[in-house]
Amino acid sequence: MTRSDEPRSNLSEGMAWASRISSVGLEFAVPPLLGALLDRQLGTSPAALLIGAVLGFGIGMMTILKIAREGTSGTKQR
Repeated sequence: MTRSDEPRSNLSEGMAWASRISSVGLEFAVPPLLGALLDRQLGTSPAALLIGAVLGFGIGMMTILKIAREGTSGTKQR
């Protein structure tokens, strides 16, 4: 168990960033894929795909902005 005043290891920092990057990628990709599947099931034009693409883009960009905001406000001096 680590204390809160101890710095995190390089491995734990790398795993945290890998998790963030994977999450952002899935946030961009999953809504359009679900929209395409919905279009296929309903036999509609690419309306659900376009809605999914817009939603995925919005969600992904909000997450990127959140990560950027955390990075600028939480910088540590070493």
